[in-house]
Amino acid sequence: MRTILLALPLALAACVMEAETGAAIPGDYALVAVEGVAVSGVPTLRIAEDGAVSGQGPCNSFTGRNRATLPALDLGALATTRRACLQEGGEHAFFQALAAVREARRDGDALVMTGPDVTIRWKAVTP
Repeated sequence: MRTILLALPLALAACVMEAETGAAIPGDYALVAVEGVAVSGVPTLRIAEDGAVSGQGPCNSFTGRNRATLPALDLGALATTRRACLQEGGEHAFFQALAAVREARRDGDALVMTGPDVTIRWKAVTP
């Protein structure tokens, strides 16, 4: 019984921390790096409270919805513009990485998105 009583406050604290992490994720971000991929320019990302996502890739803009509850991610197929880009600039790899992320977490002013074999790092920006 004593073990259960000691574990309860720890479990409640973990739930609160998880809720705070999810609440801190919506916002505006600029790409720092997609690990293992060269990406040109400074792609952007906006995550709204209602799950809408949008931004600018290396060339094309995108929009979509997170179909999971933060901090979980399920971005699925994003709608993108179809500009004729002069250089590829990592566009295909950037969008593949976004489609592969499964979780987001804040680390100070950074947002770290991870999935199988992919990590994307963003820095928070003021809109």
